[in-house]
Amino acid sequence: MNTFDLNNLAGPEGDDNTPGLLGYILTARESDFTTIAKAPKTGVKAGDTAIIAADHAFKPGKGWTKQYITLDSNMLKAAITGERDGRGLKVSFEGFHPGNKAEALEFFRVVKNLGLIMLVPDADGTYLQVGSEGLPVELAPDYDSGKLSSGRRGFNVKGEAYANGLYIYAGDVLMKPV
Repeated sequence: MNTFDLNNLAGPEGDDNTPGLLGYILTARESDFTTIAKAPKTGVKAGDTAIIAADHAFKPGKGWTKQYITLDSNMLKAAITGERDGRGLKVSFEGFHPGNKAEALEFFRVVKNLGLIMLVPDADGTYLQVGSEGLPVELAPDYDSGKLSSGRRGFNVKGEAYANGLYIYAGDVLMKPV
């Protein structure tokens, strides 16, 4: 299908359209991939060019890692950025990871300096990919101890990436060996 053709977009027509995201994200360092798959430039039917159907390939011993995010604290947004004749998207993620276990302190100390590819599952379990080859997502974690009287202890996690569109990742999800 020519991606410059417009197509009809129906409403939910009784199907679920549950908002929100599941309570985790998957991340991998951009440098851990041997191949970062892309969506095709052309397709047979409407929607084909918004799906990354090929599998990502990782270096030996590498793969996706899973980070718990407090349910209903996370949100993904994509806003237009740029000017006429040069528009794209700025994709933003935010969520909360509770606690101050050593593993979390280490993870968020290290991750602030890395380019990542991230899979964010929507409420239906469909993975939206944030970051791509050369345009990784960068995470900026902020720690808050909370107060004895109120608040929550842990990391507010924000991420940003630039993209030309949002894509569904439908390939295999290979987790990093433990």
